[in-house]
Amino acid sequence: MILCDTDIFIEAFKNNTLATGSLRRIGFQNIVLSAITLMELYFGALNKRELLKIKSRL
Repeated sequence: MILCDTDIFIEAFKNNTLATGSLRRIGFQNIVLSAITLMELYFGALNKRELLKIKSRL
């Protein structure tokens, strides 16, 4: 299992090919995130639409 930090997910949400490629190589079943990372992503959402997008992708 690989614990990924907030910045990796932020870049992936921005469709950064380096970040998304890294996540794919790791394998989604091998990726974990901490409760702190999850809360940082939620609180960093600019609006409800973005928050729903984050929730649906995680």
